Amino acid sequence: MDAEGFVTAGGRSSRMGRDKAWLELGGRAMIEWVIAALRPVTSSVSIIANGDEYARLGLPVFADTNTGIGPLEAIRTAMANSRAPRLVLAGCDLPFVTSELFAFLLGVAGDYKAVVPVGPDGRLEPLCAVYSTGALEDVTALIESGERKVDRLFERTSVRRVAFNELSQLRGAELLFENVNTPEDHRRAGEILSGPGQGGR
Repeated sequence: MDAEGFVTAGGRSSRMGRDKAWLELGGRAMIEWVIAALRPVTSSVSIIANGDEYARLGLPVFADTNTGIGPLEAIRTAMANSRAPRLVLAGCDLPFVTSELFAFLLGVAGDYKAVVPVGPDGRLEPLCAVYSTGALEDVTALIESGERKVDRLFERTSVRRVAFNELSQLRGAELLFENVNTPEDHRRAGEILSGPGQGGR
């Protein structure tokens, strides 16, 4: 496999009121669902977080060098620490992502520095995407210039936007980009996982 997996975690979780990565869903922490989806399609999985508690997952943990920047710094941290030419970056609050989704994104043809899906709401999903380490210079330059918007990266580098209708045939497509940011989101996710046909997933 020519890609490593990275899960970004340890954010402020202000709307949840506590670190959402450790919220239980279907008998395991939410972050563990994301790790399980990454493992079959990547050579390794690491965590991007600024807290020591993530060491208990038994995976490498990389802290941000620049704090208070947000997703753009998570992308930079993943690129700076990937030993493979490509990486899959996923947020810890996306418990319905699947190995099939990541395999599809990795399989998109073309020499792009970013392969970013578009959710059913028409928004880009930069924290559920494939990146080339070749974009590290661009990301670093943006951060050093004071930029914080991830969209600016996609203006500077080659990007393949994957329309949602390209993903619609994947299992559970309608849930792939469901974020769990609030207690209500968490309750709903739990109901989905325990629903008929889910089998714990």
